[in-house]
Amino acid sequence: MIPEEIRGFLSQEGGSSLIVQGSPGTGKTILALELMDTFLDCNPIYMTTRSTAEAAYRLFPRLWRMHDDVDVIETKSVFWDKFFKKTDDKTLRVEKEAFEVYGMLDDPGKTDLSEFDQICDRVDEFLPDASLLVLDSLEGLCDKYKVGEKFLIDLVTRCLIEPAHTKVIIVLEKVSSTELGYLSDGVVTLQRKDIGGRRMRLISIDKLRGISIPQPNYLFTLDTGRFRSFDTFKVAHPAEYIPYESIPNTKTHYSTGNRDMDEILGGYQVGSYVLLETGANVDNFFYVLPMLTAANVVGQGGCAVVLSIGGAGPSEIKNYVFEYGLSDKLDSLKVVTEKNPEEPVTEDFVAAYDRGRFADHFNILDREMQSMHTEHGGGAMKIVDYGILETILDQNILKKSIISEKQYTSANKILTIAMCKHSTAPEIKRTLADVSDVHLKLNKCNNTMILYGEKPTTGIYVIEPDVVRGYRDVKLTPMR
Repeated sequence: MIPEEIRGFLSQEGGSSLIVQGSPGTGKTILALELMDTFLDCNPIYMTTRSTAEAAYRLFPRLWRMHDDVDVIETKSVFWDKFFKKTDDKTLRVEKEAFEVYGMLDDPGKTDLSEFDQICDRVDEFLPDASLLVLDSLEGLCDKYKVGEKFLIDLVTRCLIEPAHTKVIIVLEKVSSTELGYLSDGVVTLQRKDIGGRRMRLISIDKLRGISIPQPNYLFTLDTGRFRSFDTFKVAHPAEYIPYESIPNTKTHYSTGNRDMDEILGGYQVGSYVLLETGANVDNFFYVLPMLTAANVVGQGGCAVVLSIGGAGPSEIKNYVFEYGLSDKLDSLKVVTEKNPEEPVTEDFVAAYDRGRFADHFNILDREMQSMHTEHGGGAMKIVDYGILETILDQNILKKSIISEKQYTSANKILTIAMCKHSTAPEIKRTLADVSDVHLKLNKCNNTMILYGEKPTTGIYVIEPDVVRGYRDVKLTPMR
């Protein structure tokens, strides 16, 4: 998906120029080809010193399927475009002769811009319909034609953009100077950053003349060789709820309850202690991850004990149960929560304890787990929010509780998912990280939610809500 601001910019009436800049390997060529594929109705023309028609067709098979309508000319560079019937309407024009004049003025002994004659003919062929020209890259073309960058941009502007309303995408192998930015109507910058050895890709919209830019930065991926940016994270709900489809556990592993997560991690090993650590401003929607695991365990005859998750009390957890179509298995779930005199417990699936008993007997969760496991057998798991325990227990007692939870989990071959937030005390986070068998981090970057593994080490994945199966789930897309 192309950011809507860029699509809006290239959809405007008239000609325009867009600089796509960034260091090598940031995805500029893929974005340029993606724009051509998106704007096929603009009669795309590709002029390159870096790629081949074969590579372009391989990455963009939709263009290959139209190869009968696409003429590929390979000379010193590669040209390809899409042809329609020539029209007699000559209101718009191409000043092809100007290329010859400019070439003579710049360096008549070394400059040969005759290849631009072919571009002019292509653009003229489709007038008054608009054409889209990609120059990839400006540095390579300038080196070949022995002209300056400013000169070539000015030449294209005067001869194609202004008189023929051509849309021109200019690929730069660097971050341009202010002068080149002034010469163009739009500038976008592609960046590649590392987070602990993991790849993060970011596109910044620096300038788009005539277009509002409500979101100036987007995360994007080049997964499967295509450019795809990610919109702001938004919670989604299915139009009609359908019961959760269990993913079979094995003798050695619990399924995470999410197919993408299983593919990344191979599931959670029986007896493992899993830490989900969230960064600042992470939406409460992330609770869907542990609740998917719980739904999968309960759906296969197992049981789950949940220490109320952050802002999710018994009623919210009960909603999850109903949303996943597991209302007939409510007795396989136990929610442990603090007593609230204003909301007395009236349902069997809730166990309420006063704050003092939590402080004096921090193995309450283990006792509830043992009772449930004895009653139901099968798989068993706990979900523990240390953001809640941190407000109840002394830090030293809490650290002992973490170690106790880990030991109980391993000895009884169950699964424990522990959660901590950005605000959790550093000492508690270190203890949780040290004892965990699986350590996943969830953060928000440019209003997009991401996930990556510390144990085991994984790449970065973008989290998107997924409701196609009729219940709340997530899709994980690798940032490659």
